[in-house]
Amino acid sequence: MMAKGRSRNVYLLFIVFLLFLGIVAQRFSSFDETDNMYRAFTGRIEIYLMKGLVFEHHLPRGDGGHRPDPSLVVYILGGRQESLRYQCKTVGRLYMEGATRKVLVLHRPGITEYSPALGRNFTNDEWATVTLKEEGVAIENVEFIPVAPALFGTFAEARVISGLARSRRVKRLVLVCSTHHTKRVWLSFSHFNVDNAFELYTYGSEERAGISEILVENLKLRMYRYIVFPLDRLRGHFRG
Repeated sequence: MMAKGRSRNVYLLFIVFLLFLGIVAQRFSSFDETDNMYRAFTGRIEIYLMKGLVFEHHLPRGDGGHRPDPSLVVYILGGRQESLRYQCKTVGRLYMEGATRKVLVLHRPGITEYSPALGRNFTNDEWATVTLKEEGVAIENVEFIPVAPALFGTFAEARVISGLARSRRVKRLVLVCSTHHTKRVWLSFSHFNVDNAFELYTYGSEERAGISEILVENLKLRMYRYIVFPLDRLRGHFRG
């Protein structure tokens, strides 16, 4: 297993090296043919790297009726404002399909863009509320959940939201995030749901990630798998 993991990492580094060579070649050439070859090359790299990052697990089709399951809750993970805009669209679609009524959102302190109607800047939570309302979600069904800042943000969110779902006896938890984050999000929440206290589902947004983001996410996923999760299990072993 370890040898297989090392070989994958070496292969990943080799791909990054080839990509770097492609960037250098493009910089020193202005020919359309070179540009087309570069785009085709990076496109194939993106497709290959995305395969290991995506894990979407959708609700059964029968849940798309007009009677939402009261034990089903959607959680929107944190991210950049532009990413959240895409995630709100995904949640709005689920809401309008009648799949859910309760929407949890990561509380983000601070302010964002100016609102002429308010005569001041939106707070981040106000912006998220307005954006969800534009997608058809009723404001009274939106709840913001604070999570203390941490080095590994998704891991911290998974710990808090999983505990909250368990305490509220949520039976189905739907996670909405950027598509290239779905695998890491799924693994993080599964880490805190080993007793299968609730069913997990993941939906990726329609946001398109660039090659640099995909490469960074590949590194993050490996850090979670080989460092974050094992260390947390070890801490749990000593606490127990």
